[in-house]
Amino acid sequence: MAICRKISKERLALKLSLAGTVVLAGLGIGYGLYVGSNAILLDGMFSFLSMGMTGLSLYTAYLVSKPDDKQFQFGYAHIEPLINVVNGLLILITCLFAFLSGVQTIVKGGHDIVLEHAIVYAIISTVCCFAIYCIETYIARSVESELVRVDSQEWLVDGILSAAILVGFIIVVLLDQLGYSRWNAYVDPILVSTLAIAASVLPIKVLRRNLREVLLVAPQDNVQRQVDRVIARLSRQYRFADYTHHFAKTGRQYDLEVNILVTDDAYWTTTRQDYIRQLLWDELADELGDTWLSVTFTGQKRWL
Repeated sequence: MAICRKISKERLALKLSLAGTVVLAGLGIGYGLYVGSNAILLDGMFSFLSMGMTGLSLYTAYLVSKPDDKQFQFGYAHIEPLINVVNGLLILITCLFAFLSGVQTIVKGGHDIVLEHAIVYAIISTVCCFAIYCIETYIARSVESELVRVDSQEWLVDGILSAAILVGFIIVVLLDQLGYSRWNAYVDPILVSTLAIAASVLPIKVLRRNLREVLLVAPQDNVQRQVDRVIARLSRQYRFADYTHHFAKTGRQYDLEVNILVTDDAYWTTTRQDYIRQLLWDELADELGDTWLSVTFTGQKRWL
């Protein structure tokens, strides 16, 4: 029942995000072309990109809730970090092109914008982005969803972009009043370049975290240390001759393989082996949650 509620909240958050991106993408691209602002156009393109990735995340949320089948015999959990890596790469590439575009416009002498309409867009976009970010952040924490958390980071980036655009347009108004209107043409491209650099920080963090999962790097956290402690204690208590274990996290699923060397066949009956498996499961269930657990017993050291 708890898993069903988690999936339901996760899909609700992503559907809300998808609806928001559709509205803001159309608004941003339309306003950007109308007022001649590359900063607003960048904001709209970022929303448009988010729209596609949110739709993909929504489909991924559906996939990872499915049980394993003949085609994906280890389940669909590995798709989640893969989608997050693609998502992070696309955001990073968008930031790179935006930065180059801003620098190019500055070199060419900047360009003017229709200020009144630009400020209206910036206010609407800023409020909407931060509102959806707050909602998704709350849901991501309550259901511990990496998909929703990554999606909320996109809204944070978009909100920062919109807020900075608003501040930039306010600066344009101040420059006009102070008699420095000749610099107004440079405000928009400077905003684009600066925001592109600032926004690239978040996708880099997303890439670093999710690439570890795609590459099956062992998680260096409290869960890893708890797994080490539990297996070491059981080894001492039940006199394992030796053991090895392999641990990885893929999306929302942990994969734990434990290989135990035993020498007394009479002592290590099938019943006792199953008892050790159950002990491991009971000890680690709270930390690992949805886990692929494999425990093997062998009398030959080469199989460890």
